[in-house]
Amino acid sequence: MPSHSTMLSQNEVQALIIGKLPQIKSDLSDKAKPTTYQSIQVLTDYTKRMALEHNFKMLQNCMALVQTIYEKGNLLVKNAIENVFIFSFSTMLARCNTVEWKIVQSYMPPDLYTIYVQQVLNSKC
Repeated sequence: MPSHSTMLSQNEVQALIIGKLPQIKSDLSDKAKPTTYQSIQVLTDYTKRMALEHNFKMLQNCMALVQTIYEKGNLLVKNAIENVFIFSFSTMLARCNTVEWKIVQSYMPPDLYTIYVQQVLNSKC
């Protein structure tokens, strides 16, 4: 079972997010005991705000953090990333012009972008 020792559990997500992005601690602290989905939603909202404010350095940091959480996360954590963060790319696309979207897209980790494309293709049945 050594592979599970390096796996990130849902209980560790909030601490990792706060450790990497202390500026959103208050957003996470508003909730009594945030679920993994709530923690990912706060991270998602912050990432979208950084993209819309053209803070691309912070956008890059957020994308890298999400990639780390996704790679190390257990199944529940991965599902939260796929269902909240990656699903939000479409709303981000709707609020960006073509140039902004290309910039945002350039910071998306390839694995996550591939999942996004699969979600879009699957939704157009």
